[in-house]
Amino acid sequence: MTESDLIREEIAELEAQIFRIKGSMNRADNGVKLLKLAVITRLRDRCNKSLTALEKRGAAK
Repeated sequence: MTESDLIREEIAELEAQIFRIKGSMNRADNGVKLLKLAVITRLRDRCNKSLTALEKRGAAK
């Protein structure tokens, strides 16, 4: 597997976690889940940026 494939796999897992958290949110317990959702979303966004940069470097070679 290439580095790009691994990052795509991580992004897919993070998106699945985001989906599960959003699906399980109820009014009583949103504080903790919102914090966790924010952290996972930032991590996914960083992975997307890394993937874009990696693909640009690969295209430049």
